[in-house]
Amino acid sequence: MPALTDTSPVSFILPAQPLRRYISTYYFLDTGTDEVEQEDFLYPEWGTVRFRLRGPATGNLVGLQPLVIPADSVTGPTGKAALVRFRNVHIVGFGILPLGWHRLIGYPADRWADKVSAVDAAPEFAILAQLRRELDSVTDPEQIAARFDHILLQAISGPDPLETDIESIHYAIANPEISNVGKLAEATGISKQRLERLSRRIFGFPPKLLLRRQRFLRTLAAVMENPDLKWSGALDGQYFDQAHFNREFHQFMGMSPGQYLAMPRAVSIMSNRARAQHVGQVLQLLQVPAPSDRQ
Repeated sequence: MPALTDTSPVSFILPAQPLRRYISTYYFLDTGTDEVEQEDFLYPEWGTVRFRLRGPATGNLVGLQPLVIPADSVTGPTGKAALVRFRNVHIVGFGILPLGWHRLIGYPADRWADKVSAVDAAPEFAILAQLRRELDSVTDPEQIAARFDHILLQAISGPDPLETDIESIHYAIANPEISNVGKLAEATGISKQRLERLSRRIFGFPPKLLLRRQRFLRTLAAVMENPDLKWSGALDGQYFDQAHFNREFHQFMGMSPGQYLAMPRAVSIMSNRARAQHVGQVLQLLQVPAPSDRQ
């Protein structure tokens, strides 16, 4: 697979069309053999699987003591950024959209929210362990994506009565016109009580937090896409003022906007740029399946 740039350590492959309701992208990161330790962010996102084929890595939510990250790991949906440190890593991974978490994991997402597990540590991750075994016999990214597609398509068979409601919630959360839980319930046709239960079970967090997280990441993405843009010029329309945004920044990133901009983010900057070119969104949480992908 050709790299998006000559120097980019990361590339993306979209899953097969029927899987794009469940999986965001497959991605491949290889930072080379440089032994210098690097530090970067993992932004709030949906569930993510990472198979680290080479190199050490530690990390945790910003502000917490770094922990060794399992070589084959799954992270539940996250509501806070994580700070990671790594050296000489080679990773194959993919993002799991809420509908994918429901169909492939089938375990309440809120029980894994903001948590990392080894793939072989819990029975609900059995399908992920099967995918990992494929990496013992194939190294080409296109072939890896094709094998993953085959296994995942087999794992998702037959209709599921919750799929329509899950997608309705997902699309409504991503709609910048929806600013509160009342409007979310109205847009989805789901009662507030049931919306609360489904949000925690499938998306990992209560609906109010999901809307706040989406609003924050829309603003963050605007600055990522245009580094010359000031925060005040990028504020999502749902923010009252700059102070409101600053409080949210601390909530989700564990630091001020200025501290964030001052930190080295070499890998994530290249990754976000590559994702935008190949997928159309700089952040996983802003990616939703196009209407034509829905079944």
